[in-house]
Amino acid sequence: MNYKKQLSFYIIGAIIAGFISNLARDESIPWIAEPLKVVTEVDDALLILSDHQVREIDFNAAQSLHKKGMLFVDARSEEYLSEGMIPGAIANDDIELLIEQIEYLLGGVDKGFVIYCSDDECGSSEDLAYELQDFGFMNIFVFKGGWKSWTDAGLEIEFHD
Repeated sequence: MNYKKQLSFYIIGAIIAGFISNLARDESIPWIAEPLKVVTEVDDALLILSDHQVREIDFNAAQSLHKKGMLFVDARSEEYLSEGMIPGAIANDDIELLIEQIEYLLGGVDKGFVIYCSDDECGSSEDLAYELQDFGFMNIFVFKGGWKSWTDAGLEIEFHD
């Protein structure tokens, strides 16, 4: 029983020390994830590529970035890809293979790309964005309207085998 008390004491002590250390730092780790910053103008999006964060873009910005040739990544599960994809988009449920594809197509981790999923309510694009950020990717835009906005606007889609 004494061993369990000691272990509990050390664990609680470490947690408290971690909290205090985080509070004392100038650049502390946030307790809750910060909301995505919204980019409304494409020119603004291209200018902020030096500010390495995940950012949210709307339909108009996504359409403009697509016209400028920016890479799009589809975060939907493979079962939904039979509905089609935004032209030129890539997708892969295997994160390792997806990372390799993105690095190959962009030539590194510092160039911008757009992630989308099914609609405004879908959180897969944001989850994937943060996961890719953990792997070193720095300039990620999350297209919140996603596939639904794209198809509702009647824009071109493509199908993959």
